[in-house]
Amino acid sequence: MANLLNGDIQDGYRGLAAYMGPHLHSGMGIFRRFSKLNTLNLLYMQAEILVLEQELHILACIDTTILEHQDFAKNVRKMKQSPHSAQWKKMLEIREMLKAYNQALCCQAELARLNDARDFDRNSIDVWIRDSNGGKKFLSGCEARPWMSVEQPDLLSVSSRSTDDLFTRFFEEHKPMKGQEGTNIAHYGKAGFKRMARILNTMLSALLPSLSVLALYLIHNPLVRLGAIVGFSAAFSLILTLFTKARPVEVFAATAAFASVQVVFVGGGTGGSSGTCECA
Repeated sequence: MANLLNGDIQDGYRGLAAYMGPHLHSGMGIFRRFSKLNTLNLLYMQAEILVLEQELHILACIDTTILEHQDFAKNVRKMKQSPHSAQWKKMLEIREMLKAYNQALCCQAELARLNDARDFDRNSIDVWIRDSNGGKKFLSGCEARPWMSVEQPDLLSVSSRSTDDLFTRFFEEHKPMKGQEGTNIAHYGKAGFKRMARILNTMLSALLPSLSVLALYLIHNPLVRLGAIVGFSAAFSLILTLFTKARPVEVFAATAAFASVQVVFVGGGTGGSSGTCECA
């Protein structure tokens, strides 16, 4: 009873909330989009509005045949004040329906902009639920579906960490989660690994261009030089992919520029030469 009064219940959904809550900002805020249901809801609402629109058109046509209602098409005030205006009542019904439809449409647009949940984060929740030191398989039936792999395409993250570079992500995902050591669940701690990735990124950005210049200066064989340019360009591209958040088009442009600089360096005759200068 003391535990109940102190709010120490960690079973069921309360335990799951305690597990997910501290990490919502770092990719663990995973929920269903309910894409199919939301789409079905929008389609039904759209169909309802189409029917109402047709009914409004019919009522407007009927009003043109009634002498007292013929001015409704030109005078909204008169239509609104008429005690027997079915057209106005229908318009008010459509207005409420449009309001609900537009709100649902905007909410769906917001959901579409949220990042997809990462498989690693989804799997860590599923592992916790099934672990004897975690959720103890408290979910069953349809309630257990949201964090299964089959639902991965329909999951979103309210605050995704999907923008981290690949190198940082790899090591972050293999750090044991604080407070969950008994479940063998790993998660990530941001500051330390980000700092290490930033240091490595800085070192490599300084070393690689310098090493390529030094190597091209010392290599005399033209074919070997071309091979070195290819190798350094490939390494440069790989480093950009692993240690930065650059898009593919940005990686391509930067690699092309880096290769061009190396070609200009070689073409300018700045490299080491085994030839001798002869004077007449």
